[in-house]
Amino acid sequence: MMRWHMSSRRGMRAQAAAGSLVGARSGAAAIEFALVAPLFLAFLMGIIAFGSFFGYAHSLQIAASESARAAIAGLDAPERIQLATRAAERSLAGSPLLSGAAVAITVGPDAADPDVFTVTLTYDLNGVLLSLAPRVLPLPHSLSRTASIRRGGL
Repeated sequence: MMRWHMSSRRGMRAQAAAGSLVGARSGAAAIEFALVAPLFLAFLMGIIAFGSFFGYAHSLQIAASESARAAIAGLDAPERIQLATRAAERSLAGSPLLSGAAVAITVGPDAADPDVFTVTLTYDLNGVLLSLAPRVLPLPHSLSRTASIRRGGL
């Protein structure tokens, strides 16, 4: 009879231990964080990557537009090219995001219409924050923006 009493105690202890695990909530927050944190961090990194890419694209477009507008003051094609190149270099030097050394400047009259002057700026994205992203993401290696302006009005 004594044996039965001890085994029932063990059973009661096992049942009490199992019941306390079912109702325990002490590690639930850690498990929820472990499940949600990687998704949250991936989403946050995506926002940062898109925001920086948008900033580079916008700054590059502003520089190209300013360069095209500066080219209007030139009397002939070589002077327009010189004015547009200097304006692009000035705009890039004043940009907090863009490095002038990473930009290729292409200026000249449009091949299809000689009255249109085109400025193209190409920025190398390999040395920026976006290059830290994993290689599984399809990110571009360069960013190109173009601005054109018609000489002599409409």
